[in-house]
Amino acid sequence: MVLLKISMLSVYLIIAAVLVLLLAGCLVIIYIAIGNRMFTSLFYRKEPMPTVDRSPQTIDQSDVIGKGRNWFYTNRLEFVNVRTTAYDGVKLAGYYRPSADRDCRNVLILLHGYDEHPSMVAGYAKLIMTKIQCHVLIIHQRAHCMSGGKYTSYGLCESVDLNSWIEFCKRQVGDHARIFIFGRCMGAVTTLLAAEQEDFSENVAGIIADSPYDRVERPILDLFKRRYKINPAIFMKWVKRCVGIRFGYDLDKCDCLKEANRIKVPVLLFHGEKDHVVSPECSKLIYDRIISPKRMIIIENADHMQSYPKAPALYEKEVENFIEQCVIRLVKNGRM
Repeated sequence: MVLLKISMLSVYLIIAAVLVLLLAGCLVIIYIAIGNRMFTSLFYRKEPMPTVDRSPQTIDQSDVIGKGRNWFYTNRLEFVNVRTTAYDGVKLAGYYRPSADRDCRNVLILLHGYDEHPSMVAGYAKLIMTKIQCHVLIIHQRAHCMSGGKYTSYGLCESVDLNSWIEFCKRQVGDHARIFIFGRCMGAVTTLLAAEQEDFSENVAGIIADSPYDRVERPILDLFKRRYKINPAIFMKWVKRCVGIRFGYDLDKCDCLKEANRIKVPVLLFHGEKDHVVSPECSKLIYDRIISPKRMIIIENADHMQSYPKAPALYEKEVENFIEQCVIRLVKNGRM
């Protein structure tokens, strides 16, 4: 009888152990499935590359961004479709608008944010064009719109792509080109990461960064929270592992805070006080690390990438003052 009880106890323990293993296995499978889904939705392009860049049927012109988009499509024929090749062979696309003054040496490069159309930065192009005579290049980031590439890297690979575009501008204008770069969110991070590199072009005269994040986890975690209503922090290790295996780079390197002190050109930072995607603390941390000429503007009650629409007069004044200071600096350095 005692032996039977022992045997039954062993059976129960075995069954319990099997159930625990099955439960653990199911949890692992669920964890991997969610991690893979998160990885795919965050990094792979959302739709096939369009064959034609069509104008939208309607454009909301309730703010300066919408008015800028309307201005872009109204003057679309002034922008030439251009291409260059990235370091890894990806074909990149852009819109290029030559200045009416063929002797003009100033070039403005604009970079849009994650999952945005390039025309979203047209309003900023229109603004800066009123402050300085310049050629204009609006970039299609990799895996966005007309540019090739299966995946985005939130600024890491894109920062190397930017070097190809800088070389493109130098081929158009000459080695004496003076380049100003504007980027918002991912475009801002792209620019800051590029500026931290030792071989960053000396042709760049100034950077305007709107709503940058310091580490790539910030927008990724927020995006996944809003899309799937769960806290994705526990899945980040798996996502980083997938990035390393499939793309061959360390996602932790997409951190523009670590080496912000290597930036040598003037930087103007904008951030919305009420930014629910990227905390204004990110810009503050980056600002504190930069040792080159710098200025930071926090726009009250502005949400993510809404600094210009919220306070257009202040935004325009700060951009104008920044460009003037950059030009003065170029004159002092004998580059004007």
